[in-house]
Amino acid sequence: MIDLTGQQFGDYRLVRLLGTGGFASVYLGEHVHIPSLKAAVKILHLINVDQKLFRREAETMVSLVHPHIVRLLNFAFQQGTNIPFLVMDYAPGGSLLHRHPRGTQVPLTTVVQYVKEIALALQYAHDLNIMHRDVKPENILIGRDGKLLLSDFGLATLSKTGRTSLQVSYGKEGTPYYMAPEMFKGKPGKASDQYSLAVMVYEWLCGTPPFTGDVAIQLAYQHIEEPVPHLRDTLTDLSPRVEAVILKALAKKSEDRFPSVQVFAEALEEASKTPPAGTRLLVYRGHGDAYNRGAWSPDGKYFALGGVSGMIEVRDAATNTLLWKNDDFTGYVYTLAWSPDGSRIASGSSDNTVQVWEASSGRLLRTYSGHTGSVSTLAWSPDGSRIASGSSDKTVQVWEASSGRLLRTYSGHTGSVSTLAWSPDGSRIASGS
Repeated sequence: MIDLTGQQFGDYRLVRLLGTGGFASVYLGEHVHIPSLKAAVKILHLINVDQKLFRREAETMVSLVHPHIVRLLNFAFQQGTNIPFLVMDYAPGGSLLHRHPRGTQVPLTTVVQYVKEIALALQYAHDLNIMHRDVKPENILIGRDGKLLLSDFGLATLSKTGRTSLQVSYGKEGTPYYMAPEMFKGKPGKASDQYSLAVMVYEWLCGTPPFTGDVAIQLAYQHIEEPVPHLRDTLTDLSPRVEAVILKALAKKSEDRFPSVQVFAEALEEASKTPPAGTRLLVYRGHGDAYNRGAWSPDGKYFALGGVSGMIEVRDAATNTLLWKNDDFTGYVYTLAWSPDGSRIASGSSDNTVQVWEASSGRLLRTYSGHTGSVSTLAWSPDGSRIASGSSDKTVQVWEASSGRLLRTYSGHTGSVSTLAWSPDGSRIASGS
């Protein structure tokens, strides 16, 4: 690539190269008559440009005037070469990519403030039926007063008015790390900008985007087909409410995201607030059964529910997404208990059995049949090697969790056993009846 420093484009002499990308190089420009007047001059790597179409699209970009959008001041074609160039306000603070290099984790409070400012710019453009199509940290600049400025509005559209003079590893709309699934299919919409912003939020919080790879087609497959990795696998202290908001904005289908980017920003801000004690956080709707038992997974990410018709469901606690359900029981599910490592779920029922399930898939691992009455309470030993069960047959039974072998039966109560608890060292069991 030829360094154009020293050349004049329009009324500006190029002082130094600020950066380069797939479709343009940006220079610091100095006005030839007013040296103190600086601007960013973006030289587009385009040839065979449809100048009429280019001017029409550029005029649309000039009309965007907002406190959080980099202003396009002028555009033209260099005499003699017909190279298209844009003259824009100069943002001396660099970009958010420079402020937070890849791999950096950004505090949630800072991320929320970023999103509020960026969403204002995007919503303004969306209300004018203009999409950005390439929201990413490089395109978020820092103005003189510290405010964020969204840059390169319309560049993706302008780049389609001609043929690129450089080899690039992706298409003319978007950057694969931040592209919404529908963009890979050539069907961008306003919700695509929301998705890209949510990818940035994800990356800022944990230091890496949800999907990584060196090949655009690999990233495309991940964005379209693979589930978004849970943020709380990395950020164990992150609120489930915050994660739920981010995952909704990262929904595969655009209609499943927030109705607008502004609503997304407001939801993220609200979820990030620490609610007063006793505040109702979430309401789960859409169940097909009446439930009388529930149990959290040890890491707090999942919730198991037992139904009166014999159904068991496991749901994502943050999003209420159903992971699996099973309705093979012939009676009420009276009790549920997760193993200490969260890999298994034990259930007790009015059919007098204890069943153990693989928590991730719902696969039935083992059935313990030893009680002569309903199983009303269960407790795993602290090391997960044994399960104690209490029943209306007035007994407590202890099972080897791996094999289902009955280790011991305690018969001392004269009424139903309704609660069990292991001692912390696993040497004793307390039962209530």
